[in-house]
Amino acid sequence: MCIPCAAWHVHLQQMRHRADTFGVGSPAEEKDTGDRADIAAYARASERQRAALADMLEGASFPAAVWSGAEMRFVWMNRAFRDVLDDVRPQWDLLGMPVRGFLSDTRSAVRFIDAAYTGQAVTVPEYEHSPSWGETTYWQLEYLPIPARIDGPFDVLFTAVDVTQTVLARKRAEAELDEIRRAMGLINATILSTLDAEEAMQRVLIEATEVFGADWSWIAERQPGAWVFRNVHGWPEEMIGLRFSDDGPSPPRLAADRMHVVAVGSVEDADGVERLLMERHDIGAMLLVPVLHRGEAAAVLGFCWDAEAGFSAAMLDAAEKLSVSLSLALENARAYEAERAMRRTLQSAFFTAPESVPGLEVGHLFHSASAGATLGRDFYDVVQLADCRVGAAVGSVTERHDDAPAFAALLKSAMRSEAYRLPAPANVLEHADQIVSKHSERGPGATAFFGSIDLSTGMMAYASAGHPGPVLVRPGEEPVLLDGDDAGLGGRPSRRFEVRHAEVGVGDLLVLYTNGAIAARSRSGEPFGATRLARACATYAETPTAEVPQEIFLDLFSYADGRLTEDVAILALRRTAEADSGQQRLELAAV
Repeated sequence: MCIPCAAWHVHLQQMRHRADTFGVGSPAEEKDTGDRADIAAYARASERQRAALADMLEGASFPAAVWSGAEMRFVWMNRAFRDVLDDVRPQWDLLGMPVRGFLSDTRSAVRFIDAAYTGQAVTVPEYEHSPSWGETTYWQLEYLPIPARIDGPFDVLFTAVDVTQTVLARKRAEAELDEIRRAMGLINATILSTLDAEEAMQRVLIEATEVFGADWSWIAERQPGAWVFRNVHGWPEEMIGLRFSDDGPSPPRLAADRMHVVAVGSVEDADGVERLLMERHDIGAMLLVPVLHRGEAAAVLGFCWDAEAGFSAAMLDAAEKLSVSLSLALENARAYEAERAMRRTLQSAFFTAPESVPGLEVGHLFHSASAGATLGRDFYDVVQLADCRVGAAVGSVTERHDDAPAFAALLKSAMRSEAYRLPAPANVLEHADQIVSKHSERGPGATAFFGSIDLSTGMMAYASAGHPGPVLVRPGEEPVLLDGDDAGLGGRPSRRFEVRHAEVGVGDLLVLYTNGAIAARSRSGEPFGATRLARACATYAETPTAEVPQEIFLDLFSYADGRLTEDVAILALRRTAEADSGQQRLELAAV
């Protein structure tokens, strides 16, 4: 409330108190001559007060008017009030007439009546007025009841203060805040869309530069003894690689030392170090955002302006949140990289096979049904044996428990070591059966296949323990499903395994797989099955051997709409030529 209005409000409250002392007269009291004289005196005093009020407010810079509660109309208005009306009629026509434009809405009229009949002041902090002849304005309205007739309602002193600039500034700030929040939502989506910290910061740099309205920006990365520009936006690309020694002052070191967002709107607002850096690098304003890792700044994003710039509370809040989001992203990315390195180490030890063996091409694939799992329950192996022979193994641990991957690795290692000692397929499976029998408490705990291929003749001796038989594809012929065995490891009364034979000619493709490859189901529940697998093997018979497992997997993955419930291992072998006899040891591994 402005000072003149406040003073008059106090005065009017005193007048109301005086009116209250008269009371609202009953018909009997009004007949009394003394009372009528008092009422008349009060009415004359009220008229004098209203006249004095009009004289004081006529030249006021803010709109003011008096509305009569008894007559339900305006009885006085000052020039400023008439100026904001959407009406060109003179004052003597306006008084007592409906007001068009300003205050013409129903709610404004109701407020006059409320103040007149309740005696309670009404304040409207933000009234929007959109005249036909100008721009929209905003006003703070005051409805102040003032004494009128002693037996009637109050009159209402109305005042309006133009708060347009304040409201527009607030609306601009709110719009800026909404825009920044929207942009920060997109930036956070960018951060969450990748586990590559460098890629995330590069993409965020461009988006945040637009949000903040900066002229140019950069990313500096901490290296031993220096800060190095890794990416720039709005600046010559030649600046990439620019180094700042850690011994001297630099913008990235400034943010790193302070460990929080640094915002400097002008050289005049800068402290000593900030001024030195801004004058040295011709910076009008700067916003530095540190990216922290384990309590230290690992990188800094810098946003710079050529001239002075103002930083709103919304911008500073966004910068702080950007620092936190990027720091978290960097933490996650480095943890992910460490995990990937560990996975690569494990996979190099357990999940690889040679690309080729003299006389044999090899392709392999493993897919875990558990998202993010490094090890699974399936395994495969290729091992070069004596006398120009190659052993091929594939298997799966059927029991689902936490140590199943470790048990699969143990089983693979046991079969490999036995193959080196005595490579007969039945002997290899009997050794594996003994291990499974000792470790399995609920009957058959694994399935396995082992074949020994003589690369000089192409003859393969093989044995199976509850494992589906491999697919043999000969050029120009229908694929053949080799026989398997129903009883798994650890569940047979006698540990004797039937040995079968097949010929793998030059150019033939042999595909070994685990049960997950044929158990994949469509949305209707129908399994992929061995027949479809055999047809897929035939379809890709001419595909390079290293790519065959991937092509088969994509077929079954598409068939199941990506919903695989079991691990899948596929091993493809293609005989390329008759090999010379002789033993050559290879370092091989398996899933």
